[in-house]
Amino acid sequence: MQIYVMKIEKKKDTITFEFPLESPRYNPYMEDNEQHGNYPVFTCLIVRHDGYDEMGFANTIDMNYADKEDQFSDIIVQWDGEEKEFIEKCRELEFGLQII
Repeated sequence: MQIYVMKIEKKKDTITFEFPLESPRYNPYMEDNEQHGNYPVFTCLIVRHDGYDEMGFANTIDMNYADKEDQFSDIIVQWDGEEKEFIEKCRELEFGLQII
């Protein structure tokens, strides 16, 4: 199984965190040569609260091994902008969108 390593770069005025778009699915009940498929590393997430919303990118949790839909973590990269633009960016990146 291939495991990715996040790359972090610091330049003069910026810092960049680089992730792959997808990660290989892994089923601990299968042999390595039986593993197949990938899943998106990020899921777009909008969390509705009473009076405000949070938007951003959450880590996708591979649940295929349990014959379940993928899950997602809390937001790990916050979106600082309007909801409409966030949804457009999610479509552009071809990430799934969850609203809770």
